[in-house]
Amino acid sequence: MPRNVNASMKAALATDGFRLAHLVFLDVGSGIYLTDYASDISYDSQTWQATAYLIEVGSPSESRDLRVNQLGVQFSGVGLAYQSIFLSNNWMNKSAKVYKLVMNDSGAIVGAPLVIFDGQITNWQFRESGGNSEVTVSLSSHWADFQKKQGRLTNDNSQQFVFDGDLGFQYASHTVRDIRWGRK
Repeated sequence: MPRNVNASMKAALATDGFRLAHLVFLDVGSGIYLTDYASDISYDSQTWQATAYLIEVGSPSESRDLRVNQLGVQFSGVGLAYQSIFLSNNWMNKSAKVYKLVMNDSGAIVGAPLVIFDGQITNWQFRESGGNSEVTVSLSSHWADFQKKQGRLTNDNSQQFVFDGDLGFQYASHTVRDIRWGRK
């Protein structure tokens, strides 16, 4: 993914008075907009909510090879709040973006935030131990679905999974033998 760091961001990075922050967007429910900065951030017509729960944003790795890039986002101390978001909403293959940005001393964004990861949610995991709860969300690039088989099978089991009680494919396995493609 090409990176274009503008001149004002480069100048801010050369000084001692800057802070780095992450913006994390997860397209779950009505959308989750979070930041690990000390206060809320307004960017791209959204308010990114400051949260102490966001404890780690993984570092993306890139290469010239065609492969699935992955990134983890970890929340801690969330209790059932984030777990219920994932349990009650469709999350698989939903969009996810992670930005890195530079903030100046007055709390303003310097330059334009860099998109460090743009992909989809592929998994999430909830762990609870010793009074601490953690949610880890796994993100993958758009190549994660490259070898995925699309569509449904034309058999009764596949039909029952999607439309319980529909007998449209009940005898599909028997009639397939009678189809003569290109023969007289």
